Amino acid sequence: MINGIIKNGRATVNIIFRLPNKPDFTIEFVIDTGFTGDLCLPSAAVTLINLPFLYELPANLANNS
Repeated sequence: MINGIIKNGRATVNIIFRLPNKPDFTIEFVIDTGFTGDLCLPSAAVTLINLPFLYELPANLANNS
């Protein structure tokens, strides 16, 4: 079971990443109820996990941030 909290009016969960021969690290995620199948990670996490970088996509949120 994954537990989360409400932070600034948003549902969030902390996910711990455990990699061989590297220290654990945690990323806080905002739960997106309109999930469409893609996961966005911070570029530092992509590098640390050694994932291939696909593309950068600038976006505006509903509050124009």
